[in-house]
Amino acid sequence: MARILILLAVVLGVIWWLRSRAESRQQQAARTSRSANNASRDDSAEAMVQCAHCGVHLPRSEAIAWHGLHYCRRSHLPDDSGDHA
Repeated sequence: MARILILLAVVLGVIWWLRSRAESRQQQAARTSRSANNASRDDSAEAMVQCAHCGVHLPRSEAIAWHGLHYCRRSHLPDDSGDHA
């Protein structure tokens, strides 16, 4: 009778160990897929540029490019007198 109980305990222990291993693998796979999704979102992020006048950062698509510099609004563009500050 004692042999049967020991054998049952060993079998239940192996089943418990296999189940916990499978659960940890599923959790790790879920974490990996979430981090892959976050990485793909980061790849689609737009480049930021800094306004040459005030220093504000804004997406490149919203900036005004003029003579190799970027500005956040038309009023920050330098006038024709050559002042680039």
